[in-house]
Amino acid sequence: MSRKLNLALLVCDTPKPEVLEKYGDYPKMFTNVFSRANTNELKNKVEITWQYFDVVHKQEYPDLRDLADNHTFDGIVISGSASSAYMDEPWILKLIQFVHKLRAEPYRSQVKLIGVCFGHQIIARACGGSCEKNPNGWEFGLVPVYLTPMGKHYLRTDKTFTRVNQVHQDHVKSLPPGFHSLATTAPHTPIHSLLSDDNQCITVQGHPEFVREVVRILLTIRRDAGIVPKDYANEQLKKLEDELANDDDDEWMISKFIDFILGELPIVPKDDIDLSTGKTFGNNILIGND
Repeated sequence: MSRKLNLALLVCDTPKPEVLEKYGDYPKMFTNVFSRANTNELKNKVEITWQYFDVVHKQEYPDLRDLADNHTFDGIVISGSASSAYMDEPWILKLIQFVHKLRAEPYRSQVKLIGVCFGHQIIARACGGSCEKNPNGWEFGLVPVYLTPMGKHYLRTDKTFTRVNQVHQDHVKSLPPGFHSLATTAPHTPIHSLLSDDNQCITVQGHPEFVREVVRILLTIRRDAGIVPKDYANEQLKKLEDELANDDDDEWMISKFIDFILGELPIVPKDDIDLSTGKTFGNNILIGND
């Protein structure tokens, strides 16, 4: 019997025209990377269907009653955005409120949540963490992101680090209650990936949906506009050129998202949670190079 997943993508932005022309919008990029991961990384293939919701301009969302009654989606992915998750724009506040609702039953045990970059920060904010502009500046390019002990255990890997394309100057400053840190680039960006202890939410700060050329285009645009320091931009562009083509872990990361939605990754051990407060403790929640 073939496995099936019905996914929703909450689209939080439209890429730059230079990216849009060559690589398409977020729906196309996410559909493509999930398809590549399904083909190249998974032993048992999954039939994946998508629906896309413009949460910015049209403020479209999955119908919650339909979700509760008919389990219309197995997972909901929140995309990246050039906007900042700490702003109080009406569409951002509405998105945070939607995540709040999904964190309660009956949705909590029915649908998985995945946050990517801006989506990572939105989930953190909605669940009690905080985000801000990173005082350490931009993190751009193919950056090694180091897995915490919990990250290696949960993702079932011996990898010390993963390489996923980064395009961000904001970050999650504080860990939400009941969440674990899975990855870090401390001291630059201590919290790079989150997992909720109820196994509903997983997030990454990077962009596994971006191929390298997308990052080259965005970095060049921002360098030429004076947004990203020229020396730093040129250094990262050189690294993108020099890295081997098969060093990217985008498909590997997406395959872990698929496993997560299917419920095939391990549940967080209960002895890592203080049952009286619901807060996590121990090595699993250390942020930085633990």
